[in-house]
Amino acid sequence: MSYTGSSMNPTLRAGDEIWIMPYEGKKVRRGDVVVFTPPEEGSKIVHRVAAFDCQGIKTKGDNNSGVDEYLLFSNHLLGKAVYARRGSRLKKIYGGLAGRAIAAALRTIKTLRNSLFILLRPAYRCLMRSGVFKGWISYWTKTRIVTFRRLEGTELQLMVGRYMIGRLLPGRIRWHIRRPFRMFLDETTLPKNQAPLSAARNIKNPQQESIGKSLSPLHGFDHSQSKKTSIR
Repeated sequence: MSYTGSSMNPTLRAGDEIWIMPYEGKKVRRGDVVVFTPPEEGSKIVHRVAAFDCQGIKTKGDNNSGVDEYLLFSNHLLGKAVYARRGSRLKKIYGGLAGRAIAAALRTIKTLRNSLFILLRPAYRCLMRSGVFKGWISYWTKTRIVTFRRLEGTELQLMVGRYMIGRLLPGRIRWHIRRPFRMFLDETTLPKNQAPLSAARNIKNPQQESIGKSLSPLHGFDHSQSKKTSIR
């Protein structure tokens, strides 16, 4: 299965191929990265087990600030993610105690990164307003646009390699660009969303997260759409 989205960054990146091992009666452990279908939803999600007791299983994305709102049971689990292929590299996905340690380290790094940005925010905003670096990203690397079909409509993601630096959610008119990439992008050159919320009802076989292996380049931007099983 192939992954897309950002909730498990940096453990998983968009385009990673995931190897899943069914539990088959084995114990679910805190820290495991599990693939599951949430209650009353058809899409598949991959998140880490944050808590597990007799009442059920709570999950959380490594890149999310809070736990998921739903409570899972063993029948919701398809299995645990054990490996991910990123390009030509095969990466082991750790669960249990090692997985919990990795998740804690990622939270610490994210906190430090956010604290650093707060310190640098005045200078960052000054450079943003000046526009001196706008459009520079096109001189450094190639970017591409990937299109996904969701329940609400069409989502566009701006990629550099396999790293998502921006997204335009269904029905929105403004891109959300990760810092500091916004400083180097000219957002007026980015495409607009072609599937507003009002058109979502006309989309057949909607997917909350679509995935795919192949992303073909088209000059600076590519447009591709996946129709495979969804995982986020």
